[in-house]
Amino acid sequence: MSEKKGMIWKYVVITYLVFWVMVLGIGAVASIVLNASDLTMRFVIALCSWSPTIVLLVMFKKLNPGMTIKKFYKNAFKKKINIQLLIMITVVMAGLFILAALLVAIVTGTELSMQIEFLPALLFGNLFFTIIQGATGEESGWRGYLLPKMETKYGFLRGNIYLGLVWGFWHLPLWFITGEFSGIDLVTYIVVFLTLILSFSIIIGVVMKKCNNLFIAFWMHFLFNFTVTFFIGQVLELLISLLVLYVVTAVISVMIHLKKNKSLESNIDSV
Repeated sequence: MSEKKGMIWKYVVITYLVFWVMVLGIGAVASIVLNASDLTMRFVIALCSWSPTIVLLVMFKKLNPGMTIKKFYKNAFKKKINIQLLIMITVVMAGLFILAALLVAIVTGTELSMQIEFLPALLFGNLFFTIIQGATGEESGWRGYLLPKMETKYGFLRGNIYLGLVWGFWHLPLWFITGEFSGIDLVTYIVVFLTLILSFSIIIGVVMKKCNNLFIAFWMHFLFNFTVTFFIGQVLELLISLLVLYVVTAVISVMIHLKKNKSLESNIDSV
């Protein structure tokens, strides 16, 4: 048991190291030495975001003894996708984004049009980069491999909390190298980001109990990243608004999940 648990955290540590080396190595060389364009840097970031999957595939035999990569992905995607659930996820997440932007507009005394902008000229580029990075590069590792292991070892809630923390702190180099925030704003951003991603991790975990298909995690992660590309206001203000909404959503989701599970267990015990 301890050996298996050790492999889980070994995967986490190596994934961190690979990502941080890629960001600080490839990213720094491309930006500082080669003076790469913004477009090139977007490709570099996309490449770095694949580190969870790269490490998973390189360590696959140790992490999943007796299983092939083909079988791993077949199992991850074998559950039939609930289309109604997929539609509900899309509507809810789009609604949460719009509501968060509306909250920012209300608090700042501006129009919603000053917070959200739809530019067809940027749509393809944003869609393309959202597809090739983030969800696509990360989720094989986070919820294809780690989530089942975490839930088995630590239980549903603790497992998703631990995964959320792993997922959040993995972004650490990006908090400092972008230069977007400094001082108290940087501290605020880190706290808000971690709490938001922790809440989001729990929400994904609850939804995947409804439909345990890795595409669900891909889709939710993709939707979050894609919707924020339409925001043109202050990022920190949006994240704070999203944080409030996602914490509430996470709490409600967990309460419903636990209530249904308790009801199911009661029914089983009474049989």
